[in-house]
Amino acid sequence: MADQRKSAKQTDARRRAREKAAKFRELQDTLEQLATDYFVVVDSIDELNEDTELEIAKLRERAAKQSQKAHHDADQVIVRMVDAGASPAEVADRLGVSVRDIKKATRVTPMSTQGGTATSSQADTDTGELGDGEPNAGQDGDEQEAA
Repeated sequence: MADQRKSAKQTDARRRAREKAAKFRELQDTLEQLATDYFVVVDSIDELNEDTELEIAKLRERAAKQSQKAHHDADQVIVRMVDAGASPAEVADRLGVSVRDIKKATRVTPMSTQGGTATSSQADTDTGELGDGEPNAGQDGDEQEAA
C-alpha cells in the first residue's frame, strides 16, 4: 500500500511538473512571438527614419536652389534699380538694406551675365531671368560712374 501511495504521489508530481512545464513553454512561446513583433516594428521605424531623412535632404536641396534663385532675382532687381539711375545709397534706403549689400549685388550679378553680347543673351535665355532677351543695358557705364 505504501508503494501505491508513493507511486500515486510520483504520478501526481509528474502531472504537476508537466503542467508547469507546459505553462512555462507557452509563456516562452508567447514571449518569443512578442519579441519578434518588437523587432519587426523597430526595423520598420529605422526604415521609416531613413526614408524620411532622404526626403528631408531632397527638400533641403530644392529649397537651397529656390533660395539661390530668389537671391539672384533680388540682385537683378537691385541692378535694375541702379541702372534706372538710383544711387546705391538711395536703393539701400528704399529696400531697407545696407549700401554694402547693394554694391555686392551690383558687383556679383553683372558678372554672371557679362562676357559679350552672345554670352549675355545666352545667359538670359538659359536662366530666363530678364525675360526681355537683353543684357542689363548700360550697366557697365553705371558701374564706372559709381566707381
